[in-house]
Amino acid sequence: MASLTKLFSLTLLFLGIIALSNAQSLSLKYYSKTCPNVEYIVKKETNKIIAVAPTLAAPLLRMHFHDCFVRGCDGSVLINSTSNNQAEKDGFPNLSLRGYGSIDRVKTAVEKECPGVVSCADILALVARDATLALHGPFWPVPLGRRDGRVSIANETLANLPPPFFNITQLKANFASKNLTAKDLVVLSGSHTIGTSHCSSFANRLYNFTGQGDSDPSLDPNYAARLRTRCSPTDQTTLVEMDPGSFKTFDEDYYTLVAKRRGLFTSDSALLADAETREYVLRQAKTKGSTFLEDFAESMVKMGKIGVLTGSQGEVMMMGCDGSVLLNSTRGNTAEKDAFPNLSLRGFQVVEAAKAAVEKQCPRMVSCADILALVARDAVLQIKGPYWPVPLGRRDGIVSNANEALANLPPPFFNISQLITSFASKGLSVKDLVVLSGGHTIGVSFCSSFATRIYNFTGRNDADPTMDPAYVAALRRACPPADVTTTVAMDPGSARDFDVDYYSIVKQRRGLFQTDAALLDHSATNSYVQQHSTAAGSKSFFDDFAASMVKMGRIGVLTGRAGQIRKICSVVN
Repeated sequence: MASLTKLFSLTLLFLGIIALSNAQSLSLKYYSKTCPNVEYIVKKETNKIIAVAPTLAAPLLRMHFHDCFVRGCDGSVLINSTSNNQAEKDGFPNLSLRGYGSIDRVKTAVEKECPGVVSCADILALVARDATLALHGPFWPVPLGRRDGRVSIANETLANLPPPFFNITQLKANFASKNLTAKDLVVLSGSHTIGTSHCSSFANRLYNFTGQGDSDPSLDPNYAARLRTRCSPTDQTTLVEMDPGSFKTFDEDYYTLVAKRRGLFTSDSALLADAETREYVLRQAKTKGSTFLEDFAESMVKMGKIGVLTGSQGEVMMMGCDGSVLLNSTRGNTAEKDAFPNLSLRGFQVVEAAKAAVEKQCPRMVSCADILALVARDAVLQIKGPYWPVPLGRRDGIVSNANEALANLPPPFFNISQLITSFASKGLSVKDLVVLSGGHTIGVSFCSSFATRIYNFTGRNDADPTMDPAYVAALRRACPPADVTTTVAMDPGSARDFDVDYYSIVKQRRGLFQTDAALLDHSATNSYVQQHSTAAGSKSFFDDFAASMVKMGRIGVLTGRAGQIRKICSVVN
């Protein structure tokens, strides 16, 4: 989403950000007294497994990656779903993971030697290293001492794992949210030198990249043609090597393929779209004596420390509608409000004024999170929007991290699949997506949020073909190419009235953002747009918006004794 007027900024302020705690007390000698042979046992069992099934090495390495990127390296990816909870392993990004039986086999061997001592999280970290080593990959030291998490939620995989269609901006933001650098990104991407992928993970690059039955122009045409002979448009079962001819050997050949524009995924091609990652790709592709193996070992050690639980720690608390977006940055922490997606938010002082008034009447009783929820509702109501009941009792969070904003807020260039995934990760439906997008009926946006659509959509100085050409011309007159200060109404002629005009504009292909245009690319969202593009749809939209706002207001709330009641919304007590 993008910047709005002060009033609608308040409704965006209402959406809290997920924050993860991070503990890093690991040691290479952690089991030296309690299970001194653990690494030998793990390596012995892993070598037996890979000797029989070398194609399991890539899934086991990937499993460690997927574990660390969701709730930290806590083994939560290994937990089974229950009757009342769908676990991470059943989240869509993890449905293609294999090797759970291998982890259980190694764990059983370790338990025979050291019952109840070594965590599954540590075993997974060791197996990933030893499986890579078995395919001529690098060795890296694995600091140990991780504890196993007790919480595993499928929707969190959608919010935290970068999908294969991410562009370089999204990839860097995702890795940054885990305290990994652009170099870590390009290095860890090198793990695509082993393993395979289902055709469905890259089919859009071959058959329908921009929604017009075309292929991705960044993909080598000859390679695209070859892939089409392997993968039909709706193929859900065929597997393709990510590094053809070398997919069972851990080496730097992956970078040679990417340099030739033969990376399988959009996320592979994206490495050529950034100066730092492109330079690394080209250097590893051309240089004899590549530094890739050493770099990979270093980045794996770093990744293996993400959000670990140590000592007596158990689970990580997840934050939602907790008012954390109101907190100011401090010397040692950049808060959510100073993250790039939130720099255009306004109205913080309105919330502070409301808080001050409430404090006079009821000191230390009402949370900033509740006040923000009420202000968002009342602000919309003031401009002829709907009323909705606001259940109260939220507590204020004490953690606010800028990187979490990058990882969790959908940017204005997301396509419909990415939007659905982002909303699903918060427990919101496709209908909630198209309804809450209707909030763009009020407010303005900086030109920089959509400049790519009107000046350089595919990197060839072209406009987005899904946007009405006359509207493109009008926007170009308002926004020079490098304009970072001009604002444009998201719903021209009706930017201060909360109504259904937004859907009429989207129907005419005049939505300002890619996220607006994307609503026409899915049957359910397209249908909603068409049905609400006239005044006759007003009541239905208002009712739906109210219902979705109530639903959004319940995301990850803190209640009871969790969190606190801040006296000043911008500062932790």
